[in-house]
Amino acid sequence: MIQLYDLCGKNNLRFSPPCWNIKLCLLHKKIDFETIPVRFSEKNKIAFSGQGLVPIVKHNKGFVFESWNIIEWLEKNYTERKLFKNESSKNFSYFLYFWTSRQLLPILFKIIAHEIPNILEGEDINYYIKTREERINGPITKFKPYISDNILEFKKMISPVRKLIETNGFISGKNPGLEDYIFYGNFRWVYSCSSCELLDTNDIIYDWYKNLSAQSEV
Repeated sequence: MIQLYDLCGKNNLRFSPPCWNIKLCLLHKKIDFETIPVRFSEKNKIAFSGQGLVPIVKHNKGFVFESWNIIEWLEKNYTERKLFKNESSKNFSYFLYFWTSRQLLPILFKIIAHEIPNILEGEDINYYIKTREERINGPITKFKPYISDNILEFKKMISPVRKLIETNGFISGKNPGLEDYIFYGNFRWVYSCSSCELLDTNDIIYDWYKNLSAQSEV
């Protein structure tokens, strides 16, 4: 059985955006898998991969890391229930993958950075605070005065995706697909780690998120 090494917080909370992306891909393809919880401070668990980040998929012939590499490996090795409908679908998914990591996740981090320690425990709290404050060159609370502005900016950034969902029901079309799974990780991260009201409950993207969440419980 495939093993997915998955970032874990307090009370077994799974909150990593890229790990959720891969879980939804595995569910889409109906692949049996088990998750291996990995805390921030448990780098020893993934030392076999030669790098320090999850997700990692371990299989009977080895392992694969980095989300897009895993997606391509799944598509090559499990040909049923395709993730890429065609070359255009693959290219759009690749765009979403980079747009999410380079544009959306950084602004979402500014919204929830100060709350993430609440879902951690033990050594992970100090690890998270130290590494993130080094990364942003300041305290994790530095963005708090601008949360409302950042939420408004995020809502504007995702307006094109809202239009797709209004038109089709899902980003990928009439049914959920890889494009949805990539976008979903953003919201799972926020709603797992934060008390902020990122979306209005009457926003069609909120309905989309709740729908996918109901389908993704593992």
